[in-house]
Amino acid sequence: MAPTTHYEETQYFRQTWLWVLLIVSAVPVALVGILGVTADAGAGTNTLLWVSIVLAVVFCPLVVFHRANLRIEVRDDALLLRLWPFHLRARRVPYVEIDSVTATEISPIGDFGGLGVRIQPTFYRWGIRLDGPVGYIVEGEQAIRIERANGNVLVVTSTDPHTLVQTIERVGRGDS
Repeated sequence: MAPTTHYEETQYFRQTWLWVLLIVSAVPVALVGILGVTADAGAGTNTLLWVSIVLAVVFCPLVVFHRANLRIEVRDDALLLRLWPFHLRARRVPYVEIDSVTATEISPIGDFGGLGVRIQPTFYRWGIRLDGPVGYIVEGEQAIRIERANGNVLVVTSTDPHTLVQTIERVGRGDS
């Protein structure tokens, strides 16, 4: 019997500032590539083919990134996290490994330095350590903070963190 999904959520990278930054940086790269191809093209060079290759190399990653998403599922046995296309399989967080779950607010840039799967740096006298919480940071400033039994902390953004916390607590206790 397949496990029941009690809660699911999918988040996409749709921040306007991020897409402006990506496109503003991709257009000059494409133009330089096209100028390089056309300037060095000989009489027998298939310029259209090479320009197409340059455009594909520059803009195809943007198409893939536009489809990238974080999928959160609360199932009978574990919390599942999958950041597609970077995770081939979902990451499992079994309920027996969870000490506590709380809803919180974060600053994606200030706390984690960006979006995606991030490690919150901790600063100390001699530099920076990457032993802080691991964050799945995609959409917004609302998140859940999971304290695990082994002392590790996991932070996951959520569009509805309070419902997600309640569902994890309910399913984790076995109250389905």
